[in-house]
Amino acid sequence: MPPSKGLSTTAKIGIGVGAGLIALLGGGYVAGHFLAGENLPVKSSVNGVQLGGLNSAQAVAKLEKELAAASAAPISVKAGDESMSLKPAEAGLAVDYEASVAQAGGGSSWNPVHLLTVLFGGAEQAAVLKVDQAKLNAAVDALAAKVDVEPVNAGVAYSGLKPVVSDAKAGVAVDRAATRAAIQAAYLKAEPVTAPLATAEPAVTTTEAQDVADGLAKSAIGEAVTVSVADKGKLNLQPAAIAASLKFEPKDGSLVPSFDSKTLASQVAKQLSGLGLKQPKNAGYTISKGKPKVVPSVDGVGVDPEQLGAALVPVLSQASGRSASVEVSAQPAAVTTADVEQLGVKKVIGKFTTYFPGTAYRYNNIGKAAKLINGTFLLPGETFSMNQTLGKRTTAAGWMAGGAIDGGKIVERLGGGISQATTTTFNAIYFAGLKDIYHKPHSLYFNRYPVGREATLDWESVDMKFKNDSPYGVLLQASITGKTGSQGSVTVKVWSTKRYTIKSTTPVRSNYRAPGKTVYDDSDGCIAQSAMSGFDVKFYRLFYEGEKLLKKEPFKWSYNSLTPVVCGKDPAKKD
Repeated sequence: MPPSKGLSTTAKIGIGVGAGLIALLGGGYVAGHFLAGENLPVKSSVNGVQLGGLNSAQAVAKLEKELAAASAAPISVKAGDESMSLKPAEAGLAVDYEASVAQAGGGSSWNPVHLLTVLFGGAEQAAVLKVDQAKLNAAVDALAAKVDVEPVNAGVAYSGLKPVVSDAKAGVAVDRAATRAAIQAAYLKAEPVTAPLATAEPAVTTTEAQDVADGLAKSAIGEAVTVSVADKGKLNLQPAAIAASLKFEPKDGSLVPSFDSKTLASQVAKQLSGLGLKQPKNAGYTISKGKPKVVPSVDGVGVDPEQLGAALVPVLSQASGRSASVEVSAQPAAVTTADVEQLGVKKVIGKFTTYFPGTAYRYNNIGKAAKLINGTFLLPGETFSMNQTLGKRTTAAGWMAGGAIDGGKIVERLGGGISQATTTTFNAIYFAGLKDIYHKPHSLYFNRYPVGREATLDWESVDMKFKNDSPYGVLLQASITGKTGSQGSVTVKVWSTKRYTIKSTTPVRSNYRAPGKTVYDDSDGCIAQSAMSGFDVKFYRLFYEGEKLLKKEPFKWSYNSLTPVVCGKDPAKKD
């Protein structure tokens, strides 16, 4: 027979053996697949729970049981001096058990790598979480509301004809993104979380404000500005009128000059009247027979104060020859009677009373301050200034000299005692929930005032300001009781529409400081003073809506000690 033209006998034998091995290995592979089934890898675990060898359903059930306590355990979160216990459900955190098991290797597959992993592998895995970002954000925001302190921009304002700088203050802010990540990482681990805090820098620094005070603020009141009023005549704006109505407001990181329209209108009203023009009068409120009463609006023909202010700003930096011009037009009242009737001046939302010794100067000065405060009406967004309301304290204006504090010593000064009215007003707006812009407690503590919650006043350097940050009108009512020789009281009420329930935490005193050694003074101008200890105090203003705490505002102050002064010669010293 002819030789075969196909494969050799050796080759055929090789193919046969190979086919047999493949068949044999294939049978083992199939057996391995069915042995592994849907089981998790033998060494698999999730958050320390061993799941190896269990199928997916068994693993899910075991994981739910073993992590039940940990998944519901509150998370302790601390931010600054504040702490809270956060329930996972409230923070939108839960375990996705099915996804956790799948990640650990649950499920069936013909992939040989999977089969080998099931039979011989596996590892510890972290649980997969379900995160409701809206709830987590809300939880972190609620914590931040208790801790965050808004930065305060430096400012420039006039005290008479002197530009005065108010210092910038850095704020504090919870790093929300980092805190959310830390809370998620701590879930299931029973680990406390410390929320990272960041310094919130003001947009305008004290140095920047000082540059404005030394530059533009001084040149702005360098000389008068002559304003041509169409064909009616001219206005002459003296430096005092400019200072009274010019303000510097933060904008794009700088202090920008502008004029307060209401104040500017009042500064030129008499001159405009002399030109035969009548400025409009906005509607407002006053106190009549102990209750709010609407003061109707009046339309006019005159100069738009906003246009006048805009015409004045470009000439403020000029050293001399300053002039501007404005047109005359019909001027309807910006705030009508109907407007103010809708502003919700309905009830007392804040009230405070303080008591004072019955000296004549106190009754005069505190009584005069109460009359000037009484009937003050603020539209939404307007700011109250105690110095602007009371004016400069002079004998001609009816103020008397009385006790005041200067440099840690008790001295006599015109308007002495009006810190009583200032403190009472501050506390009334404090409990009304209005925004504290600026106040400064006394350098020494007097127990007739609520500790830490007081406000002193000085025409040259210290004001008390608050802002009507509500959508409603705010009307102040102030009055005094008593007579000279007996204890008196001053009460301030805030009329508006209530937004919050305000509470104040108990003040915490610390770091007590002893007074200095007694000083003997035999000069004619000696004023005796008692020893006082100094200390620090801290407390919070709490804003509630019903039972829910919305915001926690920190306050703190350091009181100086007072060295005792005895009028007379030191008995320990010989003549």
